Order: sequence, then C-alpha cells, then structure tokens
Amino acid sequence: MKKALWIFLLIVIGFTLALGLSNFRSSENPSSNVPNLVPSVTATSKDGRPTNVSLGSGLNGLADWSSQTPFLNLFKQARDWIPQCGDGSPAGCPGFDTKENNRLNLDANGYPKSLPATNDNSVKYRRVETVLFADGNPESVGRYIVMYDGEGTLTYSGAKKDEAVSKPGTEVIDISKEAGYVFLGISATNPNNHVRNIRVIRESQLDTYKAGEIFNPVWLEKIKAFKTVRFMDWMETNNSAQKEWSDRPKPEDYSWALEGAPIEIMVALANKLKANPWFNIPHQATDEYITNFAKIVKEKLDPSLTAYVEHSNEVWNWQFGQAQYANQQGRARWGDHGDAFMQWNGMKAAQICDIWKKDVFGDAQKHRVNCVISTQTPYKGLEEGLLNCPLWVAEGNAPCYQHGIDSYAITGYWSGDLGNPENIATVKSWLKDADGGFGKAFEQIKTGNLLKVGEDSLPDTKANYQYQLKVAQEKGLSLVAYEGGQSIAGSGGVENDEQLTQFFIELNRRPEMYEIYTQMLNDWKDSGGTLFNHFVDVGTPSKWGSWGALEYVTQNGSPKYNALIDFIKSNPQ
Repeated sequence: MKKALWIFLLIVIGFTLALGLSNFRSSENPSSNVPNLVPSVTATSKDGRPTNVSLGSGLNGLADWSSQTPFLNLFKQARDWIPQCGDGSPAGCPGFDTKENNRLNLDANGYPKSLPATNDNSVKYRRVETVLFADGNPESVGRYIVMYDGEGTLTYSGAKKDEAVSKPGTEVIDISKEAGYVFLGISATNPNNHVRNIRVIRESQLDTYKAGEIFNPVWLEKIKAFKTVRFMDWMETNNSAQKEWSDRPKPEDYSWALEGAPIEIMVALANKLKANPWFNIPHQATDEYITNFAKIVKEKLDPSLTAYVEHSNEVWNWQFGQAQYANQQGRARWGDHGDAFMQWNGMKAAQICDIWKKDVFGDAQKHRVNCVISTQTPYKGLEEGLLNCPLWVAEGNAPCYQHGIDSYAITGYWSGDLGNPENIATVKSWLKDADGGFGKAFEQIKTGNLLKVGEDSLPDTKANYQYQLKVAQEKGLSLVAYEGGQSIAGSGGVENDEQLTQFFIELNRRPEMYEIYTQMLNDWKDSGGTLFNHFVDVGTPSKWGSWGALEYVTQNGSPKYNALIDFIKSNPQ
C-alpha cells in the first residue's frame, strides 16, 4: 500500500483517540553504537553476516490504469461495466453513467446477457461500456485483436476499428499515443447468444496467446529474478469483501481487476516464475474459504516452492476496513481492551496457520508453508499483543506465535520526511541550489540531519530493523519485510504542490537512487533480515508516490530496479 508519513501520523492519532492507549512509543532515534544482530534462525557466514537474505516484490494492483500489463488478454484488467444512455433512453437520461449497475442482467462471468429494449422505461441505460486503458497509460499504444463469442455489436472510443479486416467475432483496433481513455462497449447483444468471452490481445503477441500462455512475456522477463511475489494488491486485500468460497474470483470472470486475481492464476504465475507466492487471506474469509484456498495451493503449486501465508494486510492501519473489523471483533469477544484488534489479528494469523499446516498440508508437507505474522514497524510494543495474545491464551490456547508461525514481518520504508508539511519550506529552498536540490535531498535520506521534523531516514529505518530483529529472535522467528523501499511523496496537502511532486518524481529517477537502494538492502542484510519484498514491481509515478521499481513494463531499467537486480545477483539463492 502506498505510504507516506502523514498516513502513519493519522494512524497514530486515530489509534490513540479511538482506543485510549497510553503506552504508545514513538520510533527511537538511531544509534551508531547499536550492534548488527543476527537471529539464531538465520544461517551465517564466518564474519557473522546472514547468508539467506533474498529479494522479492509485491505486484501492483490490476487495473486499467496500471502500466504493469501482466496478462496477454488485456480485457482482464478492464473496469466495471458503465451503463449508459442510448437510442430509446427516456428524457433526462444522465448520459455517460446512469449508475444502474444493480439493474444489469449479467451472466455468471459478468457479461451482459441482454440490454434493455428501446421502449423499456423501467431503466434508463441502453448500452454498456468499460475502460480498457486509462488516460495516459504508456502501455496502451499498439494494434490489437479483439475476439469474442456470441452475437452483438462492439463499440470503441479512443481506438480506431479497422473495418477492412474486422469481421464478427474477430475485430482489429489501433490505439495511438494521443488516444487518452480507451473504451470498449456493447451496444447490442443477442439474448439467445449474448456477447461473451471478450479477449483483447496485442497483435504481436497473438501467437503466444494462442499457444496457451497467460502472462505477458515482457513483464515476466522484468520480474523473473525476484524470489518471491507478494499478491496483496492482486488479491484486492485492503477492504476486501471476500468471505464465502463460492464468491471467490474465478478464472472465467470477465475481469480480474474487480475482486482480485483467482487463486488458480496466482499459482500458475508462481509456477511459471519458479518464485515463492505470498498470499494475503481476506480478513472475513470463512474457514471453508481458507481451507479450500490452501487445498488448491497444495495440489497445484510446484512442491519445490514455499507458500507464504499472511492474514490480510496491515490490520493495524486504521485507513483500512480490516483494522476496523478486527477492532469490532476483538472487542466483541474480549471487551474494552485497547489492543484487542491486534490480539484478534494474532489469533486469526494463528488459526489460518493451523488450518494450512495441520488440516490441509499435514506434518509431511507443512514445510511447504511459511506462516507470517505482521506488525507496524515503528510502533515499538505493538507486537506484544499480536505475538503473545494473552486474551486468547486465557481461553486455553497457546500464544499466537506458537501456532506454526515462521516469519515476523515488518516494513522497510523511508522517505527522509521530505514530504512532511513541516519541512516543506526548507525542502523548497533547496530547489534553488545549482543541482536543483537533489544533493541535499539525498543527504537527508542518508543521514536525517538536514531537517528538524521526522525520523524517517536510512539510519532510522535500520534502527527499526534492529529493534524488530530482537523481537523475532526472542520468538525464534525469521525477520522478513512484507513491503519496503522509498516512500517519498507529499502529505497533508503537500501532494497537491505540483513543483514538489515533480521534484519527488525526478528524485526517484536520479542515478544516485541506485546507491541509496543498495545501502537500504545492505542495511537489511547486515541487520539480520531474510526476505525483503520491494513495493512494487511496476507503477506510473504520480502525486501519490513513485512506488514502482519500473514506471512501465517496457522501460529498460531504472536506478531502483537496477539496484534490486544487482543485489539479487550479488546474493544468489
């Protein structure tokens, strides 16, 4: 998820006000005298350094605006259907979006089975449309083959149909760089043989698609070096409504950008890459959901790979529904305890691990599962309820961390506090420097000495690693990073300052970022960390941050991406 310091501050304030906690401890100042500690569970070299450090990546969310384009069938990233006015719509129809999605007549896979007749005044819409590419998506330009089953009429906006070579069921469209938003619509469909199974394939990749490939080979090439892929955003984990197994995302769904990628597709990707998958189980998932999910992984995942399993994502983060849900459930079960939400989170992580290891994989294969339990990195002490869960222990259970948990997960974010509103006057003054302010910005990131407000430099982050390492050691767990990397972005209104936004974007593009990322990863390694997941693989920069290692999938490297790949080469697994 996209983090900046303001989010952390809001979390702390909201947490304190809502729960009345009095034991909040802010991040400690780093000390140059803090030793490099190596957990007992980590293999070490003769000089005491861990040798099993590895690097993974989170995968950016599936969306029409994403420049990741991981699938050969681009329709799998399409937006929800937009009901629209058309011929025969009643007077006063609102035009682009009639907001009648609940009136659409959809089949099991999400395709409209019929459209209203011109004389049907019970609804306003007469056609539907979806966004194929958002405005400015750098990966949209090209020539595409559109295939579909059934009988009807497709329409295009932002793309030009080649009438000379198009025919029913197979149409050809061209998208130029000036296209802006690209829409695909259905203006007519035969109710007895409705339009369905729409596929949009780049012409140059059609043979690859017909050969049975699911994934974009260009994207596979860019991420193949990562040892782990985290599916948090692919699974739409934050604020997930997933609960019942029958309602899970399925391979046949017209788009995987709505409720998340199907488990079958995620496992197929892990097998294709020979990379360990990291799954985030929805916070409302039933035991049936958890069990059946685990059964598919057991059956279909390459046995040489390890499945990382985490309960939801950042259940401590009050901007997400899972934190509110955990608070409600914890207090309903145990009463007015300030950290009931974290104890409930720990309990769920333990229960999920018990289902995966005991009920599904069993003793003979439980080594194929790595159960993860996660905390908020700078909040020292928050982990106590998560790991020990005394309220659940009082019910007759072992502490949460003793239920097969393997890894203790934190973040590895840093920003130098460059986007903090209280630092903006100083940061903007740097822009007048001969080098445009980049030198001082990198100095702040490396030392934390140039700004008065905040504790978010590389030394601060390393100090957090070392505190959390001791926690992991005490419980016999490996220290992993579920997310990490730079988080340089404006907050508290600063995100709307176009000059600073561009400065932050360019800062991420600077060659000096290679050195910064290399230092970050070496700090992690020297502090005893094992798996580190960068957030994320590919993403277009904006005022909300420059989160991708690459900005678009066809980009030929970047300082951040190159540093990640070179670190992997220097630390072979």
